[in-house]
Amino acid sequence: MPNTTNLVSSELLKLPVVLTPRAWQEAVHIENPHDAAVVSDRLGEVVLQAYRELHLQPNNTQIHFGLYRLLPDGKNPDRVWLDLKLDRIESPPGVFYLYISLKEETHTSCP
Repeated sequence: MPNTTNLVSSELLKLPVVLTPRAWQEAVHIENPHDAAVVSDRLGEVVLQAYRELHLQPNNTQIHFGLYRLLPDGKNPDRVWLDLKLDRIESPPGVFYLYISLKEETHTSCP
């Protein structure tokens, strides 16, 4: 499998990434992980998918995307689709970060 991070602009990779608590809970959190790598892998998959979408739509400030995920209890009887949203936020002027939330969440400024 090719290294997909090579497809993402190095400038985009420098942007800080923020997940809302609800997005973290649904996309990354796992109850009683046996290994911290499980959480790391789940987080990496969310961020990588966000970067992929941003690479495909570099001029959009808001991008809807999603992924199949494991349930927080770690069970996966069926594939579960999760709708996410990526906002490119400028705050203060000239300083950008990526804000990942559930599709239905509204954006509130981070401190």
